Amino acid sequence: MTGFLTGGEDHNKQTVECGTDFWTDRAPDPRNGTYDAYTYRDVVDELFEKRDAEKPFFLYLSLHNVHTPLEAPEEWLDIYPQNSTCKNRRIYQAMVSVADNVTALVVKHLVEKDMWNNTLIVVSADNGGAPCSGSNYPLKGCKGTFFEGGVRSVAFANGGFIPAKMKPSKLEGYIHIADWYPTFCKLAGVDPTDSGPGKFPVDGVDAWPLLSGQANESSHDEILLGFNFTTGSPDQGAIIVGGYKLVVGSQGHAKSCDSLMHSPLDYPCSTGPTLPDCDPNCLYNIKEDPTEITDLYHSQPDIAKKLLDRYMKYAEEPRDRQDQGYHNQNTLPDAKAVACPYFAKHGGYWRPWLANGH
Repeated sequence: MTGFLTGGEDHNKQTVECGTDFWTDRAPDPRNGTYDAYTYRDVVDELFEKRDAEKPFFLYLSLHNVHTPLEAPEEWLDIYPQNSTCKNRRIYQAMVSVADNVTALVVKHLVEKDMWNNTLIVVSADNGGAPCSGSNYPLKGCKGTFFEGGVRSVAFANGGFIPAKMKPSKLEGYIHIADWYPTFCKLAGVDPTDSGPGKFPVDGVDAWPLLSGQANESSHDEILLGFNFTTGSPDQGAIIVGGYKLVVGSQGHAKSCDSLMHSPLDYPCSTGPTLPDCDPNCLYNIKEDPTEITDLYHSQPDIAKKLLDRYMKYAEEPRDRQDQGYHNQNTLPDAKAVACPYFAKHGGYWRPWLANGH
């Protein structure tokens, strides 16, 4: 494992808050100080150089591109002239190009080692573009909202393992990011079931029947997108049932920058009008209206009630981040006052700082 423990660290220095956050397996990685995607590129080279092409493997490559802080090497910024777009857009474009380059390297190794024909490669974003920098056109919303621009992410699958009849094709069925775990487990012959004290059932479903053409529809008829989302508004959430989506509560970032704008592709280089937020909730037919222009919450009260009842049902099985043992400097009182001095005494790197039982 090479990577970081927190998130949003400097791409070049790998620092965040009061420490350096870059690790290899169980030890600090001394390679901090290099643009992180370049380090991951070098790790990919090393892995394939040592790889026995006859042995199956799983590679999880979670590039930090594109995530704040917006930073890109000059050689990639130079591809996009300074007067071609606004500053943030230009940096975003360069960061995406870096991600493309590293992904292409993975494909190159697979082809050269004659492994491509037995490979499934999945590229998936975890959310839409951020407000004031990214564009999710023509979808409404951004990261931090449950509008389609925040949750309908870009994803594709490729590789010789996918049946030829499925290439090229566009799948309309729902796939949740949690589905990749059981999908990969099933393909590897591993039971994805997670059980035991403090564990919750696995929410994802095997997506291979849809990807391979064995099934014409997704196994999902209902997807909870969020419940009591804790960053922003405690009552923020959403649920999809069939072709309808209920968006619960004000969408936090929704009033900032371009987040509600049905915008041209060069936005957010300019500002524009915004659309109404959900008050108190919104209902959309995302099959027929994926851009979420028409709010059906008041005109379709029976459907709205059905989805709200399903949404509230999840209150009976809370899955709070703290229940999963997730703690960082923003989730515990006085955390920075405790964590930062601890890091300073232990090499300046991020690491677990809570004693057992705390």
